[in-house]
Amino acid sequence: MSTRYETPPAVDNYLGARRALIDAMRADQKGGVSANDIARMAMAAWSRPITLDYLKTWELRDDVQTLIEQAGLKSYVDVAATGAASGAREVRLIIVCDPVETPPEEWAGLPGRIGELLAASEITWAFPEGEELPLTALLDDQEYVLLARA
Repeated sequence: MSTRYETPPAVDNYLGARRALIDAMRADQKGGVSANDIARMAMAAWSRPITLDYLKTWELRDDVQTLIEQAGLKSYVDVAATGAASGAREVRLIIVCDPVETPPEEWAGLPGRIGELLAASEITWAFPEGEELPLTALLDDQEYVLLARA
């Protein structure tokens, strides 16, 4: 006799619906719908502050991703957003190149290039533990860098 559980397919359905809602909210945002209007439409699923924070996080992530690609830095760094709808949301700049395999002159110039790129777009960085360190120290330690709008 085989046992049929109801929970696994229900979880799959829930996660699929959640992903569809997130995709729809991001599509609306990219289509020019205001974050406040999206938060109002999604109110039955998530609170307004959670929706606004989520949209703000992904907008910053998308903006930084575009900057990285336009500056030709995609082979050195990447950007990611963390957190589910109810979890902590952060935008992280992540080193994706190996400093040992990266030519020394390129590695040495990387913090300056990244710093200028972010500063020109009024984006700031911080060490994950909140320490105040220059971008060079963060990149040398291979830590991710938290990003925020200035």
